[in-house]
Amino acid sequence: MPTVEAMTRPGIPFFVGAAVAGLAHAAASLYWTLGGTWLLDTVGAFAVRMQEEGGLAIRAMLAGITVMKIAGALVPLVDHLRPPAHRWVRVVSWLGVAVLVAWGGMGMLGSWYSLATGTALVTSGEQAALVGHAFLWDPLFVVWGVLLGVGLLRSRGWWRAGVAS
Repeated sequence: MPTVEAMTRPGIPFFVGAAVAGLAHAAASLYWTLGGTWLLDTVGAFAVRMQEEGGLAIRAMLAGITVMKIAGALVPLVDHLRPPAHRWVRVVSWLGVAVLVAWGGMGMLGSWYSLATGTALVTSGEQAALVGHAFLWDPLFVVWGVLLGVGLLRSRGWWRAGVAS
């Protein structure tokens, strides 16, 4: 159990927020891994087809994605709740920030553009996916990445004081 001192370290509220966003993403992936279909059309028709075809390979891929999201959500938070923080966690976390913000931002902006201009994807039956990427999945990636980045920035001084490998 984290101490009160650990919970008041700089950046911790942002790490907690990032963990919540990441775990929300992971929860959806876990639900789909277990065979659920709710909101799957908001990912894309390909995801619905993959779920219908099922198969061990699809489940294994979804399970791997789920585990990666859970790790990406919790490892930075846990690492900063207990000293000393590890340099490799910060480096990997910064890479995660870049991927989350770039991937989510590009997907979100591209979906907004497609919805605003009525491009081919809107008329090809991918309306639910565009809405999902414009207003749910990709913004959640961006929020996760921004909160993680702010947590990393805010915890800089604390991290330097007690660094481990």
